Amino acid sequence: MSGALFSLSWNGTEHAWLKNWRIQSGTSGFRKSEPGRSGQEARGWGALIPPLLFPPEDPQADSSASPLTHLEAKIQQTHSLARLLTKYAEQLLQEYVQHQGDPFGLPGFSPPRLPVADLSDPAPGHADLPVHERLRLDAAALAALPPLLDAVRRLQAELNPRALRLLRRLEDAARQVRALGAAVEALLGALGAESRGPGPEHAAAAATDSAGVFPAKVLGFRVCGLYLEWVSRTEVDLGQLAPGGPA
Repeated sequence: MSGALFSLSWNGTEHAWLKNWRIQSGTSGFRKSEPGRSGQEARGWGALIPPLLFPPEDPQADSSASPLTHLEAKIQQTHSLARLLTKYAEQLLQEYVQHQGDPFGLPGFSPPRLPVADLSDPAPGHADLPVHERLRLDAAALAALPPLLDAVRRLQAELNPRALRLLRRLEDAARQVRALGAAVEALLGALGAESRGPGPEHAAAAATDSAGVFPAKVLGFRVCGLYLEWVSRTEVDLGQLAPGGPA
């Protein structure tokens, strides 16, 4: 094997056939050593080695991020649902006020906080309770909301029959909060904490049977406000359990 090939090693001259082969094959030819390069790569031979000669990467070699457990995934999904319903509840309250006329929506107007059957505001010390107890209270409130929202929708169908979007929002809210309540109940079961169970649904109808026009509007405002308060409270409480949430 003396002759042309060996002359390349001794005098540094690259023959035409080798230059043409290097250009056609896309190889980089011979290079001087560079900092950080060694072995065949420094001499430009790395391009000539088939990929299969390199050892395959171990897919588990760098698995720093472990997948969420099934329970963590459920908590995250339920938390996302509560966050979404909080936004919907804000929109519902705004739309409700727009259709009630004066004095609703006027600056400084504060309607009386009428008592609502089977449902009240979150207690002042709610945030100080253990998270499982908070979720039990959340689940009970969420279970009481669907019949109340249905009752408000029936009243608004009489008072504002042309407010189709408002009626649709009320109907959707009852269905969505029922789904959120069921998800919170399922989480409590998975965490080994029993819920308090749903309250009676007949009280909502009784609360609206004798309502006049203005009291009916005030009652609807109150229910929509409680809906916002409890879904936002549930969002915060679920955030305590969500991956990455506060301890």
